[in-house]
Amino acid sequence: MTLTNTTETYQSLQPFFTINELNDNTKLIRERHAKDLTRSTYRVLDVLHRYSSKYYGVSYRSKSKIAVELGISRKTVTRACQQLESLGIIQQHELKRHNGDRRRSSNAIVFIRLEPSKIENVPTECPKEETPLNTNNNPKITLDTKRGFRGDKIPAFIYDALSPFLNESAMYKAYSALLRGKAAIDRTITFESNEGLFTDAILSVINGYKRGVVRSISAVLYTAAFDTTAQIYRKEHYKVPDWLEIATH
Repeated sequence: MTLTNTTETYQSLQPFFTINELNDNTKLIRERHAKDLTRSTYRVLDVLHRYSSKYYGVSYRSKSKIAVELGISRKTVTRACQQLESLGIIQQHELKRHNGDRRRSSNAIVFIRLEPSKIENVPTECPKEETPLNTNNNPKITLDTKRGFRGDKIPAFIYDALSPFLNESAMYKAYSALLRGKAAIDRTITFESNEGLFTDAILSVINGYKRGVVRSISAVLYTAAFDTTAQIYRKEHYKVPDWLEIATH
């Protein structure tokens, strides 16, 4: 995602409301991924955490500066960030200069809010490998009840969006990823009440998969659900200040 490099952009990307929430999230990352991260990735994680206190959970420290600070190469930092992103720990957003200069300015690296417990009785990890496409040997199953293949009820519009492209196993994993991404922001927000936004997000991921841009559907669906839910949450809870009114008081 390409955004403009402004203070408003950093604020809009904030996943947390307090520094304590950020600290708790990073602690959970270390506990959950103690065996997953390399030593270099752990060091990069610590730097990203330190530079995420101004905009809670958003680091604007460049990879080059992180490399200098840690005494490692920029490629090592890039690999570390890629590993963190693949594990659903961070998201990387490409930023452009706000004065019309189309050159890339920096990357905003945003921590993803993790859920400390199992979410809605689904697995806590994204699948690493999938076999999502239907074949003649593994035909698509159509169910009028719109229920998942393991008995989990799937909203009809999600089922209809995914079923032409996913087999039995991949359908369950994809829906699990959507549930986790949504619940990481707010469990009370429902798919059904925001059908249009979630449909657009799902179809965008499917189109990316068909073009070969998306390699892990479940991982990207998690991110899509996370971003869409965050957008809905901000719309419902954030009120833009009336600066004129404030200035007159």
